[in-house]
Amino acid sequence: MPVITEIAKNYLIKVPFVKKMAKKRHVTGFNQSAEGIQTIFDTYSRFTGFADKQVIELGPGHTWGVAKKIKEAGAASVSIIDIERYIPDTVMNENPWLNYIIYPGGPMPLPADQFDLVLSYTVYEHLRQPETTIRETFRILKKGGLAIHLIDLGDHMHYGLDPAKQFNCLRYGKKTWELMSRNRSIYVNRLRVSEWRDLHEKAGFGIVEEIPHIDEYSRELFEKGQLQYLRPLRAEDRFASNLLLVVRK
Repeated sequence: MPVITEIAKNYLIKVPFVKKMAKKRHVTGFNQSAEGIQTIFDTYSRFTGFADKQVIELGPGHTWGVAKKIKEAGAASVSIIDIERYIPDTVMNENPWLNYIIYPGGPMPLPADQFDLVLSYTVYEHLRQPETTIRETFRILKKGGLAIHLIDLGDHMHYGLDPAKQFNCLRYGKKTWELMSRNRSIYVNRLRVSEWRDLHEKAGFGIVEEIPHIDEYSRELFEKGQLQYLRPLRAEDRFASNLLLVVRK
């Protein structure tokens, strides 16, 4: 049974040698793809400039090129914060301006009111403690500072393999989904547009822009009587496959 198989994979990934093998094969971010880097940079640039600003990017993985472009655009300082260091020593040595911070979750090891910009791209959907991270981003931002997040709301287990399974992760109850995915890179917290808005407003943020992308193919399937596990969702949440969220402290 597929569910049993996925639960077994979720537990196997904690076995040391399996974890080590998976880590060697895992790539997070765009891995220095020039096109990917430009896409991310352009997304941020729609809402802000970078000159003389203190900037921190959350969870870019192997994609350190966005930070470099932000620095070249005139940022006063650029920091990266991630669960581990994905950037080679050679890159760090060649770019001494780049501040790299390891953050396993919980309180960020940073002072309050430090940054003008907090940025992330397809990171927030993987957060295990989204409320904590959102509160922390509010704390480290200066008054009037912006946070810009592109959040992928789709299923990551069937990522790009079957368009009919865009939201397949929503089929399962919370406990079953946790058993299937909690320890794996395909884990997503399954929060929807309205929930991301509510969490940010609860933390004290004001919404500047909220731009969801609607998956029309899933809407079509739903109207034909398929994907009925989406029916309990709010109308605004049902077919949103990603969310570009811009908030201000």
